[in-house]
Amino acid sequence: MDYRKLGKTELMVSPLCIGGWQLAGPLFFDGKPDGHPDPGEENVLRLIRELGDRGINFIDTAEQYGNGESERRVGKAIEGKRNQWIISTKFGYRVAPDGSREDDSSPPTILPSLEGSLKRMQTDMIDIYLYHCAPKTDDLEQSREILECAKKEGKIRFYGISTNDFNLIKALHQHAMLDILQYHTNILEPNPDIYDFIRKHNIGTQVRGVMAQGRLSGKYFHKTAKWQPDDNRSDRFQYIDYQRYAIFEKAVPEGMTMAQAAIRWTLDQPAHHTICMGAKSLADYETAIQAAQMPALSEDIIRKLEDCTAQLAKS
Repeated sequence: MDYRKLGKTELMVSPLCIGGWQLAGPLFFDGKPDGHPDPGEENVLRLIRELGDRGINFIDTAEQYGNGESERRVGKAIEGKRNQWIISTKFGYRVAPDGSREDDSSPPTILPSLEGSLKRMQTDMIDIYLYHCAPKTDDLEQSREILECAKKEGKIRFYGISTNDFNLIKALHQHAMLDILQYHTNILEPNPDIYDFIRKHNIGTQVRGVMAQGRLSGKYFHKTAKWQPDDNRSDRFQYIDYQRYAIFEKAVPEGMTMAQAAIRWTLDQPAHHTICMGAKSLADYETAIQAAQMPALSEDIIRKLEDCTAQLAKS
């Protein structure tokens, strides 16, 4: 597998990153699902280890996923092989003692969150530490001091944020707090302003949302999408007509699936370094690995894909 340099950092990452949200099991806030059906701990540990054997070296998780369960499973899966993995985790969104969702990334919360993540993953260092919820801009200078101190102590290596808020992205960059950006983009939602900014400043990127919540997976082009009650999509995306996205079938070249075209489109952008995958099965990851090893899409295919996006926007 070809590895990519993550922006200005010295980290060399696989083009695919294991997404930890889908591997944590269910979570509910105010009676609404904010997680995924549980694939089972043993299945998760096996999946991560098998993907490591296939060359993937990057895992993304967060303290909130499964109320810490994702981080605990990551720690178990890579036990004894920590030096072979690059770990990214996020702070700010968490489960409060009363079970409600807590959104707080203020300076006093940073170190307690960091220590909790280190403990759950049984490691003394996190490679990439990201804001999960938006910080207040007035707090950035104090937060930077805390993060830099943690960096000097060897507890984190790099930091940044997971967001599509362009003003916030620029603010963190101005405060020298944006080694890495995790953001949502795909064929349907290309976000050119953010892309041009990260490319100009050589910011490391973790791309999420590549399948557009399943709209670009191809799985639901000809059947109704049905989610289990503990799947967050059962609440958030229950009214989406997934079959209208079958228009993309005419643009996908022979020998490639829709999911592979979506992955290739993302990886073909020079400023995109790695994709945070939302898959839960080895078969889906193997399809993605094949896509990562395929040649870049031709200009003709890219034009056809973009034409489909334009048609959908009009309809």
